Amino acid sequence: MQSRFYLSLMLISGLVLLMFMAFAGYRELAPEWKKYQKEYKELLVKGAKDENAKKMAKNFSVELQQLYLGDLKRVDRCTSCHIGYDNPAMANAKLPFKQHSGDYLKNHSVEKYGCTICHYGQGRAPEKDEAHAAIKATAHAAGAGAQEKQARKAAPTGEEHKVHWDFPIIPVQYIQSSCSQCHDSEFLKNKGGGKVVKGEEFFREKGCKGCHKLNSIGGDLGKALDGVGSQPIAYFPMKDVAGERNTYSWHKQHFVDPRNLVPESEMKVNVTEEEADFLATYVLSLRAEEVPKKYRRIRDIAPAAAPDGEALYKMYCIGCHTTGKESMYDEIFRRTIPSIKNPAFLKAVDDKYIKTVVTEGRAGTQMTSWKTTAAGLTEQEVDKIVSYVANDRPKDKPELFDVTKYKADTKRGEDIYKVRCALCHGKKGEGALGINLRNPVVQNADLQFLAMTARDGRANTPMPPFGKKGVGLSDQDLLDVVSYVKTLSKAKK
Repeated sequence: MQSRFYLSLMLISGLVLLMFMAFAGYRELAPEWKKYQKEYKELLVKGAKDENAKKMAKNFSVELQQLYLGDLKRVDRCTSCHIGYDNPAMANAKLPFKQHSGDYLKNHSVEKYGCTICHYGQGRAPEKDEAHAAIKATAHAAGAGAQEKQARKAAPTGEEHKVHWDFPIIPVQYIQSSCSQCHDSEFLKNKGGGKVVKGEEFFREKGCKGCHKLNSIGGDLGKALDGVGSQPIAYFPMKDVAGERNTYSWHKQHFVDPRNLVPESEMKVNVTEEEADFLATYVLSLRAEEVPKKYRRIRDIAPAAAPDGEALYKMYCIGCHTTGKESMYDEIFRRTIPSIKNPAFLKAVDDKYIKTVVTEGRAGTQMTSWKTTAAGLTEQEVDKIVSYVANDRPKDKPELFDVTKYKADTKRGEDIYKVRCALCHGKKGEGALGINLRNPVVQNADLQFLAMTARDGRANTPMPPFGKKGVGLSDQDLLDVVSYVKTLSKAKK
């Protein structure tokens, strides 16, 4: 009985081995590229306009095509399948026989540049699945809005992992991310690279550098973005990506809904589907690898004018402070973002105060230090931001609050706080609709500033004036309550 079992096992093993050997032999004798080239040869013969052309078509040699690109340290076999890439007669043919679109090959000869320098993918692979190296999913590719949500619901529990490759072929909508390896923005604007240029503009105008460093300049709330376009697929959490799960889909969907892909993300973004495509194209262009100097066509153009205060504010501040004219409770940061361009605030502080805040940041908050040794801004850039923030300051000076005229009673101030302040600022000053009064921003402020703020309030914010022209508290009441506020950092939460 036992010998019969082992005999059966050997027979089954032998059959499996023979099947694998037969399959391997078939792939060697009839590889995918050879099938395409034979079909391409038939197209040439069929499309020949005269006998001479037909004779040349019949003499077409079916053989593996290989480009060795020494300077780029690449080997590309893409043209083994995409055999009609440079044949005008194939302009209307189906893929992979179709002629390459546009006139890009006019200045980017395949013999010099190859294919994967722009398109990515696995250049050595002679089979489509291996060459394109995309992870297949039965759910349709990520689309716009409702379609994307539907794709997410329809996505299977697992994908068909036929091939793993860190840099699968780039989808057509993001192909311009490759252009900036060799070309500057001025060239790309009107030379087929407008999408990546537009993405860079959105990146600046939507304040992305307020949270992310690039070339050592920017905030530190998010990850530095240098080389992010070269990060392999394993760097990104793919579980909730709709459709084809690759880095290209991840970036686009992350701009649309960051917390769907990274639940703990504090990224603040409000973009359309189209803007997300532009931004993804730009971010994918931020690659770590450098193309050899002889390939680059970055011109020596006149340096752009230094950005003014408004441009710098949009670049580094607008992501959190928006227009800066209204305070608002931020659900992501779980704190109130102050209205730094509010006239009532500007009336109470001078440029020196604002510059100190911008330069040194606010410990215990998301407000980073923007000085050269931290976020990388020069003193001149900080001064421009301060001037822009302060350009709506009212001309009339605030009435100073003389704290020396009164003796503070913090116990009485606590009673006033519970009645007047706790509803917005929390029972222990932890913040709610109003700002967190326990943080160093408030705790390090002087009594005069706090008393003036409580007395005059903040126009266009939930903070009303509590002085005689508002709620009606006396100066003694105001001093008592702000003196109590200064003790909140020592109180137990």
